[in-house]
Amino acid sequence: MKKVVYSRAPVRICDIGGWTDTWFYPKGAVFNIAVDLYNYIRVCENNRNSIRITSENLEINTEFDVNNIVYDGKLDLLKAVINRMDINKGIDVLVRSDMPPGCGTGTSASVAVALISALCNFQGEEKDPSEIANLAHQIETDELKLESGVQDQYAAAHGGINFMEIDYPSVKITPINITKRRIYEYENQLILVYFGSRSSSEIHEAVIKKFKQNDEKVIKAFDTIKNCALEMKDSFKLTMEDIGEILSRNWEAQKLLHPLMTNTTIEKAEKIARNKGALGFKCNGAGGGGSATVLANPEDVYSLKKEYTRNGYTLLPCKLNFEGVYSFIL
Repeated sequence: MKKVVYSRAPVRICDIGGWTDTWFYPKGAVFNIAVDLYNYIRVCENNRNSIRITSENLEINTEFDVNNIVYDGKLDLLKAVINRMDINKGIDVLVRSDMPPGCGTGTSASVAVALISALCNFQGEEKDPSEIANLAHQIETDELKLESGVQDQYAAAHGGINFMEIDYPSVKITPINITKRRIYEYENQLILVYFGSRSSSEIHEAVIKKFKQNDEKVIKAFDTIKNCALEMKDSFKLTMEDIGEILSRNWEAQKLLHPLMTNTTIEKAEKIARNKGALGFKCNGAGGGGSATVLANPEDVYSLKKEYTRNGYTLLPCKLNFEGVYSFIL
C-alpha cells in the first residue's frame, strides 16, 4: 500500500512590525496573528523514479528526475524543499491554497512549512515548529537567494497570536494568550480585504536601497514600526480601540518607506474604512497591494463589509488559528 501524507499550515495577517524581521534591520520585533486560511499538501509515493508537483490554484504541473532538480521558475520553492529534504524516491506532490496569489499574508512561507512537515512525516523524521520554520527560511534565502523576512515561517509553523523578537535570522517567539472575549472580538471585528495579486520584489529593493543610504525619514519610520510591535506585546491589556490605533500608526509609518507602498486601490479601501468608522487599517506584508487587515468598529462590521463588496473588493473570511502546521499519514 502506498504511503500518503497530508499536511496544512496557516497564513498570518495583522503583521505589526513587519519589515523589521529582515537582514538589514538590526534587532526587529513583530506581532502577528495566524488565521485559518491554509495551504494544503498531499505527498504520495509513486512507482516512478521521478517527482511530480501539481499546484491546483496555479494550474501548473512539473515533473523531473529525483536526481536532477533544476530551478527554472516553475514551482521552485517546492523543488528546493524537496532538494533540501534529500528525497530520493518517486513522489507526487499536490498543493492547494485557500489564499489567492500575491496576497501578502506569507503564503509562500506557509507552503514551504507545510511541505517540510509533510516530508518529515513521510521520512519518519521529527522537527519541532521552530526547526521547520528555520529550515523553510533557509531554503528561501540560501537555496533560492530570495529576500525573505523570518516572521512568516514562524507564524505558519507555530500558529496562534505571537510576539517575535528578531535578531536576524534568530527568532525568539512569545505566544500571546488571550481570553475568549478577545478571540471573539478579533474574529468579529477583523476584516481581510483582498486587492489583487502583487509582487513585492520591486518594493523590497527600493526600501533596502533607501535604508542602506541612511535616509532619515526611512530610518525613523522603521523605528516607529518596531515600536508599534513592542506595544502589541501587551495587547491583551489593550482595548480594541488601542489596537486599531497601533495598526493604523504602523501603516502610516510603513507608507513613509516608499511611494510604492500604496496606490489608488489601497487608498480607496482605506478611505472606505475611515468613512465607516473603522478602528484600524494596515496592508499585510510588504504593502503595495495584496490585502489589508481592517479592524472594524463592532457596530459597523456588516455595513463596512457591504461597502467593500459594493465597491468590488474581495473579502476573505477567516478565524484565528492556534494550531500551526499539522501533518499525518493516512
